[in-house]
Amino acid sequence: MPLPTSFIEALATLATACEAYRRATGHAAILVGGAATAIYTAGDFMSGDFDLVAADDAAFDAALRSSGFRREDRPGRLLVGYYHPDHPEYGFQHVSGRLFDGASDPRRIVTPEVTSDGAAVALPAFEDMIADRLAQAALASPTDFSRLLQARALFRLAPSLDLAYLKRRVAEEGGDFALLMPNEEPPHGQAHAGRTADED
Repeated sequence: MPLPTSFIEALATLATACEAYRRATGHAAILVGGAATAIYTAGDFMSGDFDLVAADDAAFDAALRSSGFRREDRPGRLLVGYYHPDHPEYGFQHVSGRLFDGASDPRRIVTPEVTSDGAAVALPAFEDMIADRLAQAALASPTDFSRLLQARALFRLAPSLDLAYLKRRVAEEGGDFALLMPNEEPPHGQAHAGRTADED
């Protein structure tokens, strides 16, 4: 399915903030997790959360606020992260620290432009996203196969893959490369669940 219009509009607003952060710091804020998966799978797996890795907390907070984002303060919501009044259905979370604890190759980051004026959102490489989804699958409950299905979809959809790098990253993240093969059963011998929305 295509990405919902609401998601695309929220992504464009976020791209403006990311561009402000890049201009202020010289570094990219990188979108990870479920939202990055949604983009790479063109909406096959959706998320209501945008998680971003940015090294400079204060600069990223300023960039978000300059683009209209607010600290989460709405009744009935967990008071973490940010929201934007124009996109109230989505949450935006700043994840501190280095991308994948510094294990990924920053030269592989991609930065697709998402607005007409050239604002971009940085994404990890397909290989790093696959490794991350497999790692999350290993930590999930025995009946939750959403992240494994995401890893398999990313593996299938990638236009090209550096298999040596992918296998290294999967091993570093604690995943099981063999599970990318469709004929491999998930852990615990459970039947696969259908595709589900991801909020991670």
